[in-house]
Amino acid sequence: MRKELQKEKLKLENNENLKKSLEILNDYIEKYGEIKAFDFLFDVMEKSKPFVEELLNERKKQNPKYNKDQARRKIAGENFQFLVLYLLILNIEKGNLPTDLIVLKTKKHKIVDKYATIKIANETQKPDMDLVALSEDENKPIVIYSCKTSLRERAGQTYRWKLLVDIAKHCPTLIEKYKLEYPDEKEVLTGFITANFYEEITKPQQRGMLQFFDYSYIAKDIEIQPPIKKLSSIIEDLNTIFG
Repeated sequence: MRKELQKEKLKLENNENLKKSLEILNDYIEKYGEIKAFDFLFDVMEKSKPFVEELLNERKKQNPKYNKDQARRKIAGENFQFLVLYLLILNIEKGNLPTDLIVLKTKKHKIVDKYATIKIANETQKPDMDLVALSEDENKPIVIYSCKTSLRERAGQTYRWKLLVDIAKHCPTLIEKYKLEYPDEKEVLTGFITANFYEEITKPQQRGMLQFFDYSYIAKDIEIQPPIKKLSSIIEDLNTIFG
């Protein structure tokens, strides 16, 4: 495994907010393996809650002005993204994914800026991005992921971006009307990953939104209908894209 991924893995393992979650995750890895463990990230998050609360209480004691509610939401969202990233790195390390695959947690990346920015007259539109997967081979696609604990969050930004991409590639009348420009020089695929904390994924409006993504995953070991798949399917999908 490349040094930058080893460094990122070590950084995750030393993250104070994430340590207990990783301990719980490792129990699932030992029981089910590095791939199937993706389907239990919801359970990992649920079991981590008491320990996160202890951490928040300790910080509140040290600083009475510490906003526990705000911190709780931030930690939950970031930890979910970190857990997905950790498992992706672990699967690269174990040889379950291509060795030249690069996975990052980032809100911005120069390659995404270059190939996934839509111009709308004098404005621009970019997808919401929490994780990105790309290859050292420049001829291969980019995969951007919105990774959310619930569908209430910013999934809408990415699916609107994806709709604009399709318009910019296939609808000359609307291209002219809205003055759309899209480079279309590199394939950019979109994925949505959710823990579905609020059981929204069965609601028609939310399922309709997910139709716009190339890949939609849920981090639960439950039976689910297309277009949604269990998160463990991400390994097969990434191998298909980058293999």
